[in-house]
Amino acid sequence: MNLRHVLLFSGLLGLASVHAQKSPDLQALDAYLANAVQQFDQPGLAVGIVQNGQLIWSKGYGKLDLAKADPVTPNSVFYCASLSKAFTACAIGLLVDEGKLSFEDPVRMYLPEFKTPDAYVTEHFTITDLLCHRSGWITFDGDLLWYGTNYTPKEILARHSGEPFSMEFRDEFGYSNLMFIAAAQVIERVSGMTWDQFIITRIFKPLGMDRSRVETADLASMTDVALPHVRKGQDPAAPQKSMPYQALAGADGACGVLSTVNDLAKWDAMWANEGKLGDKPFLSKGSYGTITSSHLAIGGRREGAGLGWFIESNNGEKVITHSGGMPGFILNHAVVPDKDLAVIALGNGESYSVFAATNKILDLYLGEGKADPVATMLPRIKANKEEDAKRVADRVAARVPKTKPSTNLPSIAGAYLDKIYGEATIVDDLGTPTLSFRPAKELLTGKLVHWHYDTWKWEHADPFLEPGYITFTFDADHKVTGFKVDLNSPDFHFWKLDFKKQ
Repeated sequence: MNLRHVLLFSGLLGLASVHAQKSPDLQALDAYLANAVQQFDQPGLAVGIVQNGQLIWSKGYGKLDLAKADPVTPNSVFYCASLSKAFTACAIGLLVDEGKLSFEDPVRMYLPEFKTPDAYVTEHFTITDLLCHRSGWITFDGDLLWYGTNYTPKEILARHSGEPFSMEFRDEFGYSNLMFIAAAQVIERVSGMTWDQFIITRIFKPLGMDRSRVETADLASMTDVALPHVRKGQDPAAPQKSMPYQALAGADGACGVLSTVNDLAKWDAMWANEGKLGDKPFLSKGSYGTITSSHLAIGGRREGAGLGWFIESNNGEKVITHSGGMPGFILNHAVVPDKDLAVIALGNGESYSVFAATNKILDLYLGEGKADPVATMLPRIKANKEEDAKRVADRVAARVPKTKPSTNLPSIAGAYLDKIYGEATIVDDLGTPTLSFRPAKELLTGKLVHWHYDTWKWEHADPFLEPGYITFTFDADHKVTGFKVDLNSPDFHFWKLDFKKQ
């Protein structure tokens, strides 16, 4: 889930009051970023700096696909993941400007089927609540419902509506992809267009974002496309390899935009110009202000949640920013409206090089220019890797050898149901049990290998996630009643799943 550069002037009230802007050494920046790509072992990185409405500097580093020679360029297409959330917020803002809805309208005014576990919250949940992560659900709640599944957005929201809240409504921060999926449904009901159609016709085309897309299927006919890179099973010793794009169609609104530095420069220029496209409003002043204001205090450098953006402070300047992450991609961008400045950093690997690039550039323009985020970040990353390695080693050390399961394959085979997620099956595949999450069977299917006692290692097909560990539960007569899933992931709540045998 950024960058920028050079000099500027500011003319006010016809006085032609000119203020010299910082002019960072872009050759030195180029060398710094090239080194960062090496230090982070980043497959490919595209960076751009936008100032006064223009992309004043941009560069690509590394490769589109490590298995091939094609280089990353500022015109390379990347999956933008959660950078898409600002597009959804903008779409709502455009509808507000047309008088078709209000930010404070109840969601049920447009989605009568919208529900939460609390009747009061259901009735009072507003459009603003959808867009600023204050629903009452914890961060990433329900994301397994769209990850690789065949569920429609309506099915995703309906299934998740029964998930209990963990926090007070409007009181605490819980990053929610599902609420942006709901916002996309609002856009569809109000505009008569799908989220895809609205983003293309109302945002991409007016801004001239010609290489931006909303369907991964469109990439087959395009060149200069960055492929996602992962290490199989999150194993740091495994080589980085490219993998196919995941469509993730059910997550429209939360993600879905595919774009380039060149195109995002046009998008960010509008935000840096406080909602104007040139000298004409793209968003009204009211909608722009609502979207870029904090609606929930978070604390720390990230001061608050706007609508599809986060609000930060950097050297005394207000910054609106958002990162993105999907298997094989991490991306970032930041906009400084008072400086008419924006930074874009798109990466096709899972390193934090995009944040080092963003921070370096922002310091060059807003700070003293002496920051070295690569040197600052690498020790923390090393410590995190060591902690992860210890966690994996501890599990191996805790394995009890020469144990046997207390039940046989015919006893564990069958259909299982988690009341929120849906169905899973275990079948006998030539004497080997194979577990499949039916809604996401392409990704989450794989054989079970006995680990110890009644726990089995699940070698699913997803190249991104670690292997899982399945532990069976029993009744008093030692009949299998279900299973729990232990799969370490900061993104998906496997620990919440509770499959019961049918």
